[in-house]
Amino acid sequence: MRFIIFFFCLLLTIPAAVAEEAEQAEASEIIYLALKPQFTINLLGNKHYLRTTIQLQLKNDSVKDTIEANAPAIRHALIVLLSNNKVADISTLAGKDTLRKNAVIALNETLRTYTKTDGVMDVFFTEFVSQ
Repeated sequence: MRFIIFFFCLLLTIPAAVAEEAEQAEASEIIYLALKPQFTINLLGNKHYLRTTIQLQLKNDSVKDTIEANAPAIRHALIVLLSNNKVADISTLAGKDTLRKNAVIALNETLRTYTKTDGVMDVFFTEFVSQ
């Protein structure tokens, strides 16, 4: 009888352990990709520019390969997004955060357009200079 109860308890814990392992495997696959060269963009308004270095947080290696294969479309999407701002729009922390969120949306839309997939989880500005 004890063996049956032990076996039953063991069966109840297996799905939780499998789910936890799957979550850990998915989290361990997250990778970062630096977009090179850095971006130097003219901003809206008179004589203002933005120079930034961007790193992408990606779901897995296949997304990295997809982004590298579609680098011109990815860079174009970011150039269009970045150049459509005034220096005042991106000078505040809230402005940078909005720009970051919009970049994630724009990149995933671009990937879906050209590859029918997405996988950009976040965008990080590792350098950000505007004048």
